[in-house]
Amino acid sequence: MHPEYPCAHCILSATVGTILKADANGEPLPELSTTSYMLEGVTRRWKTVDEFMQEVANGRIYDGVHFRNSTEVGTAMGRQVGELAAKKLFTPAP
Repeated sequence: MHPEYPCAHCILSATVGTILKADANGEPLPELSTTSYMLEGVTRRWKTVDEFMQEVANGRIYDGVHFRNSTEVGTAMGRQVGELAAKKLFTPAP
């Protein structure tokens, strides 16, 4: 059994993506990439944070563990979590 709703991977990727965007403060981010530790030499690259978040959502659908609605809801939740975290983390201390 796997909980279908909401998509936890989408929540996490959108949280991380939203924090990265907030940390960049409107400046362009460098290309994102990750290299697989299981498939030697395999690297995924994304030109934007949004491309990364969309690939995570699509991957969960292609894998058959989620429907589109769950990925959209999960991504929206992750953006909210990221915005809250960024607001708390990037606010100067009194």
